[in-house]
Amino acid sequence: MWIWMQRVAALCRGEPEAVSPSPPGLRARPGASQAPGALPGPARLREVNATLADRRDALIVAEPEPEPEPEAADPQLAFFGWLLGTAATPHAPLRASEQRLLAWLDAVLATDSARNKLLPRAPAVIPQLMNSLRDESQSAQALAERIAKAPTLVAEVIRLANGAGVRAVEPVSDLPQAVGRLGTQGLRRAIAKVVLKPIFQAPAASYSGRAAPRLWAHAEVAAAECMRLAAAAGLDPFEGYLAGLMHNIGWTAVLHALDKAEGMAKPPFTAAFVQAFEVRREKFFASVLQSWRLTDSLTALAAELLGHGVEPAASTLAKILRAADRCASLAMLGAGAAVPDGASPAGGGAQVAFDDARRRAADRIVSESSESSESSVKGA
Repeated sequence: MWIWMQRVAALCRGEPEAVSPSPPGLRARPGASQAPGALPGPARLREVNATLADRRDALIVAEPEPEPEPEAADPQLAFFGWLLGTAATPHAPLRASEQRLLAWLDAVLATDSARNKLLPRAPAVIPQLMNSLRDESQSAQALAERIAKAPTLVAEVIRLANGAGVRAVEPVSDLPQAVGRLGTQGLRRAIAKVVLKPIFQAPAASYSGRAAPRLWAHAEVAAAECMRLAAAAGLDPFEGYLAGLMHNIGWTAVLHALDKAEGMAKPPFTAAFVQAFEVRREKFFASVLQSWRLTDSLTALAAELLGHGVEPAASTLAKILRAADRCASLAMLGAGAAVPDGASPAGGGAQVAFDDARRRAADRIVSESSESSESSVKGA
């Protein structure tokens, strides 16, 4: 240390002093003049320091810049892609062909006759059958007698009675046992499913045909969620069930329209088109629901959706429908295929997302329902 300090002091005074030869790589550049055995001057020291700094920087391995996190998938686009088996193009403006298709679809939805042709079953039959379920005074025996006349209904009732949502040890094999296990409400749900399911059927080689089994699986999960949330909010569970089961009729109709307009616009569709397309399916669902006049609450829901759409709708039943639809979509996207009756998603992260969504939806709806009830009491 002392020798080094002496050398530094001599350097500051400009006095020469014998030093050891420079280490390899730090020798003077060719042509540089330096007295033998003299300490390097300030310029040479600066040069040496620069060389050392360069070598130090060369040895430092630069850390790679973190890659930007992938953009979260839009659930609406993801569901549309899962439904039709074709991904939408995100961040793309509406194409001219898509604008023409939406204008044609608006013209179809504007008239009752054209709208009714988009459903594969005579529209007059369904309200008659569904209205027969409104009479809550009907006994299970009376419903069973009606069911016994239709083999399709018998099979559905027995299937439901043996379903995962019914806790029982022994399976049932005949109608009387199934009726006793399900009760009046279960029978009403069974009839509703048999009546509505044919609406979702379509030729396989079409948009509506490819989507049909997935739409029905989604409708079953949504109906179960709507029923559960309606009961938690103090509403009629069966009305909630019907709203959830019928909601995808809107999808069926607009997909039938897409089949008829094949060639007007081709996939991949843009994100803007998917959003506009979903608005039309909500309008169609509301139009059908309003024309069928099943119950006062469902008719009021239809009027609300026609006026505002499902997203800004404020009634408790509309919020339940919106929450159940999202929960069912999570179930479908998580399972990647049709979900069995009464089931939740396939498991893992999808199960967590599904459970979290349904818990938050139930908490919010029950809370808002309670606040609304308290306000009504105070107002009275």
